[in-house]
Amino acid sequence: MKAVFHLSSGDAEMHTRVVNNVANLLDDETVDLESVALVANSGGLGLLLDDSERRERVEELQERGVVFKQCANTLVGTDIDESNLVDGVELVSSGVGELTRLQDAGYAYIKP
Repeated sequence: MKAVFHLSSGDAEMHTRVVNNVANLLDDETVDLESVALVANSGGLGLLLDDSERRERVEELQERGVVFKQCANTLVGTDIDESNLVDGVELVSSGVGELTRLQDAGYAYIKP
């Protein structure tokens, strides 16, 4: 199975919830996972910044194989540069486009 989490909220509690949900999915031995991704757009950007309070959790999940993707359109409207993202975060042209591509490729869509 493949799963993609969608994070668009800027709420810090939601950021904690989504990384916990991702970890819980990885820890569930009854689910045979092939691939897990998280696509962030809008307020979800805060989770993937290198000064995020959850940076260590993001890095731990990356080490477990989770792919984090950030919407480039979100960066356009901010003073934030790609260099401010956690190392290893992939920049995608649009978050909604990437979500569409991943769902077309068989990823289950999860919106915490």
